[in-house]
Amino acid sequence: MKAQALFAALALIAACGGERVAEDGPPPLYKYNAMKEAVTDARDTLPVFWEALESGNAAYSDFALNVATKSDRYTEEHVWLVDIRHVDGEHFAGAVPKDHEIRDGLAPGDRIAFLPEQISDWRFREDGKFRGAYTTRAMMNLAPDAKIDNIRAMFHDSPVP
Repeated sequence: MKAQALFAALALIAACGGERVAEDGPPPLYKYNAMKEAVTDARDTLPVFWEALESGNAAYSDFALNVATKSDRYTEEHVWLVDIRHVDGEHFAGAVPKDHEIRDGLAPGDRIAFLPEQISDWRFREDGKFRGAYTTRAMMNLAPDAKIDNIRAMFHDSPVP
């Protein structure tokens, strides 16, 4: 009897097929109030990112935007993009970074077009430490007991200069 139940369960799993359907909405993490507030704060301070990007300041590097886009996992996936380019009007594009390891159907180097309202976060390094990264800061605060002092040390105390 147990063998028949196991066989039936395995047959049901196999019948589900290999094609994955994206879950509606954002990843569960983005449903926390702290993450929603982080996205709001990042959007409110986005002019800081654009100003730094265009400044030519040698102390600034590693510019990236976190953008909501579709993926194989979610209808609203949040992915960091680098090599940000203004395409025309309100349109921008960025590349999925080389270190992207999430299995979401996006590959390093993929170019993604986006509009300003799709931006959920921003970051850049100033003298080696990150500015911005509001959602990353929120994630760290969601795990206050985690031993992540080495990661926290990579960030300026304030997200803005």
